[in-house]
Amino acid sequence: MRDDTRAGIAGIAAFALSFLFGIAGSLMIAPAVAVMALVAMPVEPGFWQPRRVPITLIAGGLFLVWVALSFLWSPHDDPGQIWRTCLGIPLYTLFAVRIGKLGGAWQRRVEAAMMFLVVGLGLYLLAETLLGGTATRGFKTVVEGMGNLPDRDLMTHVHRNLGHAAVPLILLSVPAGLIAWREGGPLIGAFFVLLAAIAAFSFDTQVNAVAFVLASIAAVLTVFWPRTLLAVVFGTVAGMLIVMPLALPDVIAHLPQGVRDALPLSWVWRLEIWSYAGELIRERPWAGYGLDASRPLNSEMELAGYTVERLPLHPHNATLHIWLETGAIGAVLLATCLVAMGGRIAGSPQLSRLQAVGVVWILVVYVSLIVFSYGVWQEWHQGTVALAATSVFFLGAKLPKGRVPRV
Repeated sequence: MRDDTRAGIAGIAAFALSFLFGIAGSLMIAPAVAVMALVAMPVEPGFWQPRRVPITLIAGGLFLVWVALSFLWSPHDDPGQIWRTCLGIPLYTLFAVRIGKLGGAWQRRVEAAMMFLVVGLGLYLLAETLLGGTATRGFKTVVEGMGNLPDRDLMTHVHRNLGHAAVPLILLSVPAGLIAWREGGPLIGAFFVLLAAIAAFSFDTQVNAVAFVLASIAAVLTVFWPRTLLAVVFGTVAGMLIVMPLALPDVIAHLPQGVRDALPLSWVWRLEIWSYAGELIRERPWAGYGLDASRPLNSEMELAGYTVERLPLHPHNATLHIWLETGAIGAVLLATCLVAMGGRIAGSPQLSRLQAVGVVWILVVYVSLIVFSYGVWQEWHQGTVALAATSVFFLGAKLPKGRVPRV
């Protein structure tokens, strides 16, 4: 079987399976993408022999090596995160690059599978929004045995599942919409974004709404200043990795009491989590506590009459998470990778305006999710980003005259 045929089948399968896994909460998207990356593994020697190894690859590889080594001094006793992260990320990257290189008929078939994922998942989440999560609630009650839970607790599980399902829709909506626009279907593209917007503002998942709003602003600005915004966004994220863990605890400590009192209790709790993580970072700033150390470093505190965890699974902020577990060394390596990647993309002579918008959208959505809520090692996020990154490669594949200007 030819390389392109295997890659095309793998790409179609990944997007089609992600529709089913998205409905189920998106957690199985990562293994599906990893397996399909192995199926699509190129055998052509030229694919594995770049003319020059980019700094992005060197810094990223060193970061993953450091992440794996950090487990040696971690108080956590489960090494599973090593292979999920250090093997998973290269496979997700391989998937995006290999499938993204498809052209001709196979590219169109994979694009069709992508549209199927966006439309199918979007319509499902729209129905769940209008019907109050009926289907997911029924599944949780009958299949997962949650019928005995109080209604409020049951709906928390329902909204968490649907909030997770919205993530691949949000990430893929704009790249898929741009592909539709390129092919002469702007209304179809707008429909994709509308479905994503409805999902982002549903299910009591504020972080999805924040990610959608911030990414929308960044994407609109990128239309006018594509290369500049690419460099600014990548540079800002890299800067946040270095500065935020050092500055955030002091900023929180000096917040006026009136501001704290005006915040929802969930956000006050988050501020306490970030403050505690900052205290831990200052105790071991250079090498950190090791991979997955956040779990055993947890403790309890009293907040507004409730007993809450000070570090529930992770700091719920990617910059703090990186520093806490891999220290300044890990943060600098990852920041270097981001700066090099941003410079490489922004300086590419083949970059199209649509590709620039797609890259900025994906990066801002993903960073918003992991800075304000999720853990940085969430492999289902990484696998979903790989699906979205594939679509960015496709945005540069066709050059209709006067339709996709180079920038």
